[in-house]
Amino acid sequence: MGDKPSVASAIDWDVHSPPDSPFIANPAMAQRLAIAPAYVRRMEEAQRRFAVHEEQQLVYNTARTDAAWTVALQCGWLGVGGWLTLRGYRYADPVQSLVSGMTSNRVLSRLFTPVPLLGMTIAGVTAVQLRSDVQLLLAARRAWQQEENHKEEALAARAAVLSEGLAEAQRLAEEGKEAK
Repeated sequence: MGDKPSVASAIDWDVHSPPDSPFIANPAMAQRLAIAPAYVRRMEEAQRRFAVHEEQQLVYNTARTDAAWTVALQCGWLGVGGWLTLRGYRYADPVQSLVSGMTSNRVLSRLFTPVPLLGMTIAGVTAVQLRSDVQLLLAARRAWQQEENHKEEALAARAAVLSEGLAEAQRLAEEGKEAK
């Protein structure tokens, strides 16, 4: 079983000792490339960097989506808290106020009835959390954009190495023709 060569291409190499470069899936394509193996390896390194940054970008995209949903839900809870506060304030009975024994102020008495107090609590807790979650959302967006820039750099590096390798192969071919 281990002595059988690969049938994936016309090149006979053992499955247990593949060629130098394991990142080219089709060895026949690697043999047909007109560039030196050093350039192929540099291209593969750029492709690996691209893949790493692409995976990292997916992670940041998930974080960005989660943070956006969190901010949206918190904005909803902020609205619910505001609505409860206003609704409770409008229809509150100052006699049920928690502070009616301490103040005769009608506004404070209406605000400290159970329903508006619940609304203020919900809105207050949500407002405290909202700032940090918006910062997380913005940080995830910035990180996502940085990974996008890294991916573009990796693709540009791969293209530069390919053109450099092809130019070198062309130069060597011309030198070979001149030598004949």
